Amino acid sequence: KNQYTKWFDCDKIETTLSVRTRESGDYYMIGDGKRKLLKRFFIDQKIPEAVRGEIPLLADGNHILWIIGHRISEYYKVSDLTRTILEVRIHKGEKNG
Repeated sequence: KNQYTKWFDCDKIETTLSVRTRESGDYYMIGDGKRKLLKRFFIDQKIPEAVRGEIPLLADGNHILWIIGHRISEYYKVSDLTRTILEVRIHKGEKNG
């Protein structure tokens, strides 16, 4: 299981994707079509508040496709109905270079 390569149902993406840090109102989908606030994810995973703003997110507006290095939204998962797949790979960057 590769934490830095993920596949998404491209047809469900509504806006231009962005890689950013958290914003107020961010959420992702869990099973049964329920929303979960990103803030609640950070609390449940016991991620220290000091580092929450450093975790990169792949976002479609306020809907988070991928909390990079952690989990993806159920909504964007590839299924039998998927026609177009978007593959996203994150490569570790090097500081000062």
